Amino acid sequence: MGASESTARSNATKEEEERESHPANSSSSDGTSIGAAAAIATAAAGAAVAAWGISKMLSNNPETQETQNSLVNPSHLIESIGSIVASGRSSWSPPPPGRFKLNTDGACRPKYVGNADVQRGPSGYGGILRDHRGKWVQGFIGFIGESDCLTSEFHGILKGLEVLDKLNLKMAILETDSQAAYEWVTRRGDGYGKSEIVRASWPMIMKCRQLADKNGIAINLVHGENANKCADKLANMGIARGEEYVEIKFLPDGLRFLVEKDAELCG
Repeated sequence: MGASESTARSNATKEEEERESHPANSSSSDGTSIGAAAAIATAAAGAAVAAWGISKMLSNNPETQETQNSLVNPSHLIESIGSIVASGRSSWSPPPPGRFKLNTDGACRPKYVGNADVQRGPSGYGGILRDHRGKWVQGFIGFIGESDCLTSEFHGILKGLEVLDKLNLKMAILETDSQAAYEWVTRRGDGYGKSEIVRASWPMIMKCRQLADKNGIAINLVHGENANKCADKLANMGIARGEEYVEIKFLPDGLRFLVEKDAELCG
């Protein structure tokens, strides 16, 4: 999540504690060679990213919640993100030549942040599709009403897979920064444990698995504040717009800076 955004996540709920853990393998990308001075800065940034990743993994279980500052209009998406660390773990990385990558994210603004097992509020999702040069292909946003963060993550992943299917893009890569959503859509088996959220989302989860298998889509888990920043912004736009689904053909001005910075990494 962006440094200027206010993000609150709930502690593990009772249902989360009862749910059987399922280890997930996160994706990684090759690092780049940098000078000694840059290496020191990268190491410091890596420690921060690691701490962020651990926090994300611990809190992003089946009933995790996520709040974002209100976005009145897309112009609020423009923000300075400072320098982007060279390591692929802390910034968006392009797919292999000839392939496409779609990043998705979900967001929820709980009406009350406290000790409730499930915190609910206005929720939305978003996604961005790019080619191996980091160029914008298209995006989407959606609003699902009052819900929770994990449900919004499932909506984002499913819509992303549907977009890839509609465009007939085979062997593409889909990335999410939600540990729980990643585990549920990539694991095999029919058991959904004791989580009511997962139980209610089961048809979406099964559809995600079906579409991923059909088109050979690799679903990866990413860590790092910058790795999923564009999708995060779009998810918040989904809440702000309040429309069930909007397909975005042209790169919004509010995302241009971030997309162009990511594209610089493609060489």
